[in-house]
Amino acid sequence: MAGIVGAMNLMINLYNDDCLNVLPTLSDKSVDLIITSPPYNIGRSYNKYNDNRKDYVSWLIKIFNDCCRILKTDGHLFLNLSSTKNYPFACYKIAEQLDWQLQNNIIWAKSIEIDGYVRGYSTPTSSKRYLQNGWEHIFHFTKNGNTEIDLEWSGVPYNTDYNNAVRNEKRSGKSWRTTTTCWYYTYKSKATKEINRQITGDKLHPAIYPNSLVEKCIKVSGLKKGIVLDPFMGTGTTGLVAKKYNLNFTGIEIDQDYFEFAKQRINATY
Repeated sequence: MAGIVGAMNLMINLYNDDCLNVLPTLSDKSVDLIITSPPYNIGRSYNKYNDNRKDYVSWLIKIFNDCCRILKTDGHLFLNLSSTKNYPFACYKIAEQLDWQLQNNIIWAKSIEIDGYVRGYSTPTSSKRYLQNGWEHIFHFTKNGNTEIDLEWSGVPYNTDYNNAVRNEKRSGKSWRTTTTCWYYTYKSKATKEINRQITGDKLHPAIYPNSLVEKCIKVSGLKKGIVLDPFMGTGTTGLVAKKYNLNFTGIEIDQDYFEFAKQRINATY
């Protein structure tokens, strides 16, 4: 474990360990928000982790039920999972068997076709059977499925067209619209090898999510003060964004190389 004191006297605790070893040591109802993305279980090259578990579903159910124990009663769990070709129903089995309730099923559109053009990034496929997958789930769990969210902070402005914006504001009394359950967030450009290393590290972590996605989850939760946890910290994106919003952070990462890279990134962020 490495403790880091960041800006605004934040407490940031990072564990280089298996989350199944660390989570049981964390107190009941001690965390406000969990944002995380576990491995895909499709044979991705995660440095030293073998991304091919036969017990994948039961493994994640155990982990995230313990996460539910750790969360405060009014806490939020945002779980990024993908439906894969080899395990098309695994993510739904996991979501169905968690102790907490699914409050919002959000689609993260990573790549989308609009008016004949594909925008955004997704992993290319050479398959002659499957279309390229351009989306993933963000499952939003709460204790009973009725926890309030921050509609305004997570909202989006009306169209910049003046007449349309003014008309909608007069009609609703608001200058913003409630966000939908479909979010289009792209990755930071990987135009050069140097930019790629800045994002994924020398070991080239194969599955990162963009800062903007984490920001959106924080804004939906409305958390302005408290603790954010990521049990699959990877290269530390959740921690970077938590620190940006002056939130305490606890991160767990089993791989030492990813852990050291995440620690450096979070420590260097102000």
